[in-house]
Amino acid sequence: MRLALTGSVGLFTTTLALCFGASLPSVKTPAPASAHHSYRLTLGPFVVSPGASVGLIVRARINGGPLLRLLLDSGTQYVALDRKTAMKSGCTGGPDLEVVGAGAPSAELVKAASASTVEIADLTLRNVPILITAHRLADGIDGALPLSLFAGFLIRLDVPARTLDLLPYPLGQADATGAVRAVSSNELLFLKGVFNDRYEGYFLLDTGAAYTTISQKLNRQLDRFGMLSRSSVSVQGGTTAMDAPLFADSARLRVGSRELATGPVLAVDLSTASRYHNLEVSGLIGYPALRDSVLMVNYRDGLVRIDPK
Repeated sequence: MRLALTGSVGLFTTTLALCFGASLPSVKTPAPASAHHSYRLTLGPFVVSPGASVGLIVRARINGGPLLRLLLDSGTQYVALDRKTAMKSGCTGGPDLEVVGAGAPSAELVKAASASTVEIADLTLRNVPILITAHRLADGIDGALPLSLFAGFLIRLDVPARTLDLLPYPLGQADATGAVRAVSSNELLFLKGVFNDRYEGYFLLDTGAAYTTISQKLNRQLDRFGMLSRSSVSVQGGTTAMDAPLFADSARLRVGSRELATGPVLAVDLSTASRYHNLEVSGLIGYPALRDSVLMVNYRDGLVRIDPK
């Protein structure tokens, strides 16, 4: 069976979204125990070199197994584990699924499985779909955990404080003040943004991406004006190594009324993502652009608010 994978967790790279073109069991998110019930989860930093944090870590147990370090990733559709971690957590492979990654020269097989439980502090999720990869996703993590796993709650992610608050949804219409309405596709959220005050497009909200990125199509538009460096960096996107052009000039990304400090920006091939989502994907809003922000994410109503800390 062929599925469309627009990316995966990777070290020193964009963490592109796991986007599949065939059906897996839907993710079961728990409803709050009462109208006043909420959870606060403490997160850890994903550090790849001294002083360089490129993401947030959730500590979780799957099927009562060992405590895992999972990258919190709003750009991933399903929990993803490497084979060794999956075995330790009692997840055995089901059917083979063929996935195609952004920039990958060929498809890769993964296994589809299901976890009876995913435990995070005092929160337990049940019957959660799992994808098992043949290779380790990145040093320092055991896998990825999608932010959408908590879609049954109103989410407040304080990136600098490394806290994730799961709140009951308000009754009736949500407060959209200061929020951007997202385009939702397969539990991924695309926000309209403007790059360098000139190029408008849809950017994937991707807390698991080590870099903010732009598409190769946008890259070519910039290159016509000599705005892109001829240098490139070697990066690892999931299990695929690639060379990505590096945007040299000052990069700015505005989402709603908020201008985000993007950090270094890479250009990657997002054509597969655009075809699969039937949406021109102009880039990814990676962790560096969000590191000083507090996010309110409302999957129910498709609203995202990005506030400065």
